[in-house]
Amino acid sequence: QYKRIQMFTHANALAQNTTDLRDNQLSVFIRLGNDYKNNYYEYEIPLKLTPEGKYSRRSLEDCKAVWPEENMLDIQMSVFTALKKERNKAKANGQASYNRLFSAYDSDKPKNKISVMGNPTLGEIKTMVIGVRNNSGEVKSGEVWVNELRLKEFNNSGGWAAQGTLNLQLSDLGTVNVQGKYSSAGFGGLEEGVAQRSTDNYSNYTVTANVELGKFFPDKAKVTAPLYYSVTKEKTSPKYNPLDTDMELDDALEAAGSKHERDSIESLAVTKVTQTNFSLSNVRVGIQNKRHPMPYDPANFSFSYSHSHSYTSGETTVYEKEDNW
Repeated sequence: QYKRIQMFTHANALAQNTTDLRDNQLSVFIRLGNDYKNNYYEYEIPLKLTPEGKYSRRSLEDCKAVWPEENMLDIQMSVFTALKKERNKAKANGQASYNRLFSAYDSDKPKNKISVMGNPTLGEIKTMVIGVRNNSGEVKSGEVWVNELRLKEFNNSGGWAAQGTLNLQLSDLGTVNVQGKYSSAGFGGLEEGVAQRSTDNYSNYTVTANVELGKFFPDKAKVTAPLYYSVTKEKTSPKYNPLDTDMELDDALEAAGSKHERDSIESLAVTKVTQTNFSLSNVRVGIQNKRHPMPYDPANFSFSYSHSHSYTSGETTVYEKEDNW
């Protein structure tokens, strides 16, 4: 739910600098993931050394010398998911694997390296590691400080919603009603906080028809056949892939290697409900013998029939069918 993670970093050589430590020979990294070994994201920054000397906390120039901007960890969280998306595309082509570290350099800060291992998700962070790495290939000694690790810029992008209704009167034949509703991820009421807003794209439409079929018969047949039919379709599509909760569903579908894989992800992520109802109520022919009414006259008989069907599929249900007569 946050866009950035930041942390100040300082590095300096020891007083004697017997190992001849220089800029960029040490780097600091932060590792976020489900664990610290098999499923994690990593961001690494080469460190600029602060020269030995006395610095004043009241001087902005001295503060920048102690905490160089080049050393500041300032990560757009989206770079992690973008890298995982690229890794998943490469995996679909046989060029990457969950078991191998996949790395690339940050396009905005080319010296900084981003890596992904396994299948981590920012929605389920359980471990965080901050470490120092020696990039020189030789023994080096130095001192590194880190300070004020924090999350910034809550993702407060909004959404929208709309609904509509259409009523048609077909003279004395019947009526047709159409209703529709849509709300996108990020939509919420004025009284709701940012964290309470919807994270799903939801759509629903209903078509209902009431038709008197007896109007298609001659008046002297005295046929009455009220028909009712309705169909309702409801679709709930989450913004994030429930199988990989830091990847947007659209990105996960785009990174899928085949149509079969895309269909599989969509069938698990998207909940679809379809309901149909059909009924004929009290269908009858009002003809009877005027002089000598008999029990077997057509007007003494009526017929009714109804059927409802429901079909559901989604994350927890492969499919569920229900029919009632």
